[in-house]
Amino acid sequence: MITAAFSLAGLVVGAVLQFLFTRHLDDKKHQRDLRAKAYADYLQCVSEHANLGHQKGSIEGRQLGSKTADAKCRISLYSAPAVITAFATFERLGAAMSTNEQCVAFTNMVAAMRHDTLGSSSVDQADLEAILLGARRSR
Repeated sequence: MITAAFSLAGLVVGAVLQFLFTRHLDDKKHQRDLRAKAYADYLQCVSEHANLGHQKGSIEGRQLGSKTADAKCRISLYSAPAVITAFATFERLGAAMSTNEQCVAFTNMVAAMRHDTLGSSSVDQADLEAILLGARRSR
């Protein structure tokens, strides 16, 4: 009888622990997915700004501005402190890629986003800059 009680208690404790661990891992995955989506949306907006050249006053320009603001808000909610710092540096420099300093700040921001999303996956900064800004703009 005691053996059956211990077996039942072990099953219950095991089931509760499995539920809690699964829930914790699902929450972590959901947070990681939210961050990755916000980063991807922001980078897509940057690409659209650069490639489409919308006038700010046009309907498309206002819609793109709205999408960009939405992505920035989600980044400010979900991001790691290192991403916020890198993002703020890029914004303080004008959130453009006209100077070398701005290009480096943008590349650093993307590298911080990669690290926040992928963890220890690192790439050469010059390679990342060449991909993001083109080989002619990279150092």
